[in-house]
Amino acid sequence: MCIYGFWVWLQYKWATVIKSTTASLMTELQTIEKLETAKKSFTKTIEGEQELANLLPDIGADQIIASALFKDKMILEVKGEVTAGYILNDISTGDIQVSRDGTVSITLWEPQIFWVSLTGARKSTRLGILTPQDITIEDKLREKAGELMIQDALSENILHIAKSNAENDLQTLFLNAGIQIKEVIIVSTTNIE
Repeated sequence: MCIYGFWVWLQYKWATVIKSTTASLMTELQTIEKLETAKKSFTKTIEGEQELANLLPDIGADQIIASALFKDKMILEVKGEVTAGYILNDISTGDIQVSRDGTVSITLWEPQIFWVSLTGARKSTRLGILTPQDITIEDKLREKAGELMIQDALSENILHIAKSNAENDLQTLFLNAGIQIKEVIIVSTTNIE
């Protein structure tokens, strides 16, 4: 009977510790809306051609435009950063599991790319005839460079890096807050629509 009583007391004690730890973890997670855990820098050189039909007189322009002499080429060297991580604003205590050995499992959606920040660009043109009305070519090239940066970031496993870094960052956050844990494991769930 004493052994059974001790076992019940021990279960109660563990449940109390786990409940208290879960509440403390939740308090810390509520202070974070977005957890940015991965950032990669890229430089992309991209080029585009602009036909200069609007600058030519109407003298058989179809044949003339086909010539490379009447196209202006813009070359844009774009620098940027791709940032990825987790959104934590909809996390609940049910998403946090604390084991007796101090391992914390947190169920989150898959990491995602937050944004591409284009930090600088260097532009050059072959003929230098681009007019202010043709500035849309530069915007299109910037957009294309951003898409290429996202593709490169995905091929370099930025989402896997974001998950690994998130586990380390959360463990550090919890330990700095005085919550005694062994490690943090992120369990991913997918959005089923």
